[in-house]
Amino acid sequence: MKTRQEIMAAIARSGDDRLLLASLLDKEQTCQTRGYLTHTRFLDLNERAKCAEAVRLAGATGHAVFWGGYEGAERGLFLFYPDYLDETTAKQAAPLALLRAHKRKEDTLTHRDYLGALMGLQIERAVVGDILVHEQGADILVLEEMADFILLHFAKAGRKQLSVTREALTDLRRAPVTQQQGSGSVASPRLDSVVALVFGLPRKEAQARIEKGLVFVDDAPCLKPERQVAAGERLTVRGAGRAQIEAMGGTSRKGRLFVHFVKNA
Repeated sequence: MKTRQEIMAAIARSGDDRLLLASLLDKEQTCQTRGYLTHTRFLDLNERAKCAEAVRLAGATGHAVFWGGYEGAERGLFLFYPDYLDETTAKQAAPLALLRAHKRKEDTLTHRDYLGALMGLQIERAVVGDILVHEQGADILVLEEMADFILLHFAKAGRKQLSVTREALTDLRRAPVTQQQGSGSVASPRLDSVVALVFGLPRKEAQARIEKGLVFVDDAPCLKPERQVAAGERLTVRGAGRAQIEAMGGTSRKGRLFVHFVKNA
């Protein structure tokens, strides 16, 4: 178990990091000393990775869970729960609300449209979780404290009219995920080579995205293009999608390594 100062020194690289981690550790301490459920706001993948490492270094993994309202959520909260709760009941008690934005059948709206309209309400991104677009509109996870405000004011996305209702979290809707099997060969299992193959990017572009912190391996950012990728690992590239490496092995006549993967279309 590390001290607060040691955790900050190990993880924080900026003033924003220090604020993020200070808030996280305050929530954990409050849970421990006062004995009730505490939580962060919604975290993106970068923030999630830093907070997960802080939780580990603080020795808090036994009473902490990341939760975004459903399994596999990209954005979520870190919940800290007292002894009288377990992980399941902590998730059930999480202060999350599900709002459903209903669009007209003839309108076409994207994730960007819904997010842009929400940000137009002058609310923080950190109070909004995943936005799951489907044929009827979008299911939006938000902090409970913001639900009534959004219900009252979220009536348009651009010029397209919306109606918004509150729904039970158990009624969450998601568009079916289409997965594509793929395969190819790379000169080596370097992250930049594998990302370029899987996501159809030029090698230099893949390398640039890695160095900018836009590539995640098993939900943790990786800034090293030379990192070796292994079978079973999940890759996420901001703006390009997600994939899982199913197998790596065997070589072509030219000595290139075969890679088999599944990518969300």
